Amino acid sequence: MIRALLLAMPNSIAKFDVATKVPNLGLISMAGNVDASICDVRVADLVLVKPKAEEYVGEFLRIHQPRLVGLSCMSFQYPTAIKLARLVKEYDKTILTVLGGYHPTLMYEEIARSPDSEYVDFIIRGEGEITFNELVYAINSALGYDKIAGLSYKFNDSFRHNPPRELIDLNTLQFPRRDVRLLKKGFHVFGVPLDAIETSRGCTHNCKFCSISRMYGRNFRRYKIDRVLQDIKNAQAYGAQAAAMVDDNITLDVKRLEEICEAIIDARLNHIHYSVQASTRGIASSPKLAQKMGDAGVKLVFLGIESVSQTNLNFLGKSYAVEGDAVKAVRYLKDNGIIIVGGFIVGNADDDEEALWETFRTSQKLGVDVPIFFILTPHTKTEIREELLAAGLVTNPDDFSRYHGFAANIRTKHLTTKQLDDIVFQMYEAYYSNVNYLRFSRIRQLYPAHFWKTVFSVMPLAALDRIKSLLPLRKQKEHDYTRDL
Repeated sequence: MIRALLLAMPNSIAKFDVATKVPNLGLISMAGNVDASICDVRVADLVLVKPKAEEYVGEFLRIHQPRLVGLSCMSFQYPTAIKLARLVKEYDKTILTVLGGYHPTLMYEEIARSPDSEYVDFIIRGEGEITFNELVYAINSALGYDKIAGLSYKFNDSFRHNPPRELIDLNTLQFPRRDVRLLKKGFHVFGVPLDAIETSRGCTHNCKFCSISRMYGRNFRRYKIDRVLQDIKNAQAYGAQAAAMVDDNITLDVKRLEEICEAIIDARLNHIHYSVQASTRGIASSPKLAQKMGDAGVKLVFLGIESVSQTNLNFLGKSYAVEGDAVKAVRYLKDNGIIIVGGFIVGNADDDEEALWETFRTSQKLGVDVPIFFILTPHTKTEIREELLAAGLVTNPDDFSRYHGFAANIRTKHLTTKQLDDIVFQMYEAYYSNVNYLRFSRIRQLYPAHFWKTVFSVMPLAALDRIKSLLPLRKQKEHDYTRDL
């Protein structure tokens, strides 16, 4: 019997933690699809214990004595993953370590050639459910690893990379195992106990700033709707009163999303608080969609607005979107009382200070409940990275710990990296200090207790940040929204 410990990294954005903490779905899906007769698996979401993550990992190692430790990470979490892999090897060098997730999938060749490879035995590329099960079987039976698609493995101190795995038929997968979580309390959205589900994987678009197509290719795969309903019920059985639908682009198939909403209503599961990620184009396609979403219990939509400038949309590779989509989508969602988290991208090559403040004014005019001013990030293996590198606009090509969208790793033709950081900080400060925000916020209306608790707990920190921002010796990189990374 192989004992396996799967770890989701503790790194997160400090301000996101106030609003929501979403559990890692991929790891419990892997746990649900491994042969339980040969593998005893446990999962730990370290975001719940991030001030003491290393201490907890050490405790888990002592208690569970795993043979295999998996570490899932995005790019900004990769340095932490390597630090924890080193901790595992220092505890017991015979424990096997496996990296997975977006960053290892995209950067497996670079990782294999780097000094970090000293602490890594395997890299799972792409979807992990089948590959992980086959890896466990190979370890348990002392077979070789050369036939496991989607796996990179160490051989004589160097790595061998097997061919990629074909995409999984999602409806062959078993349900995630929520019972194997070692840390269970603390996932929430606005204080409501939360779990994660998915109804689809993938996206057919090819936005230049996004790496999803390098993870799954340009495709869109769907779970059967009955399976989605069963997963919601399973999450509810483990205490969830809210469900984050973590699909890459759930609005690619508007008709299907409407059918999911109807099925949720028919199954009387619309008391659950749902949140989704959506495109402006999808929401704007039909006022009926937003109405059905509201009726089904959708309380929050992360809306990928990016920009309302057609020039910027084209620059970002979103030529399929049009300027009017954002206005229409926001109106439809507002009409149904749905909280809007509006995602904007600033720091495009031609952006000057006025362009950033124009984005700010747009967010105010639209009246989104939570604006997120992502600074264009040169993510690995993306088309935008190559363009920005060629133009000499990338100022931080290698420190992935800052690749989370809330810190500038580039400059524009008109603004330095520091100016980008400072202006975006001022934009957040100006949005939330406006007294009108307290009046129109749908968060205040839907989650008043959490809203006011947050306001009164954050106000002293905001005042302190304001004082610091006025000091002449204020250091770069110390804005509040990256404080806890």
